[in-house]
Amino acid sequence: MLSQQKADGDLLKVYGRVIAIVVVLTLLAIFGGRYVNTTSNIGGRGLEFEHNRFLNVLAMVRSQWLASGRPHKMQLSWHHMASNVTSSKISDDNTVSKDAPSKMDAINTDADLVGTDNWIAMSNQGWPTIDTNDIQGCEQLWGHLLATNVQELNITVDYQPDENICRYYSGNTASLSYQLQTGRVIFLMSDG
Repeated sequence: MLSQQKADGDLLKVYGRVIAIVVVLTLLAIFGGRYVNTTSNIGGRGLEFEHNRFLNVLAMVRSQWLASGRPHKMQLSWHHMASNVTSSKISDDNTVSKDAPSKMDAINTDADLVGTDNWIAMSNQGWPTIDTNDIQGCEQLWGHLLATNVQELNITVDYQPDENICRYYSGNTASLSYQLQTGRVIFLMSDG
């Protein structure tokens, strides 16, 4: 009788362990599924952040355009000023030397990508437009305005010539549309 009780006890321990493992695996599956859903939305959240930056930069560019007398092309001055800051070095006697090499040279390469001659075409209504009516023009516009590369942000670019719209997509979760003639920006984010 004792061996039967011992066998039943061992069997209950095995069942207990199996149930514990099943519960742990179920919890891992639930949290893993939520993690996958969360990571798919990270790109959309990044584009949501870029959307806010895009709106702020458009407002600054339009203000600069109005203050400059409404030119057809204008230089975006913040890149020019940022480039000068990164290429300057303060020497021991507190004077600024533009030609001296600095520790900021690695950062300066980012400013060189944008360049100090960051000229952008403007519409008659004062909105930044693209130089070429294609995807490359939309990518270049993004780079001029936000000083970032769409490939680094995993953003897909599309140009719709019928509506004259640049569309920026972040996976399947979010999209940002910029209407070149009106300056209208539309941000859409899916719940999925």
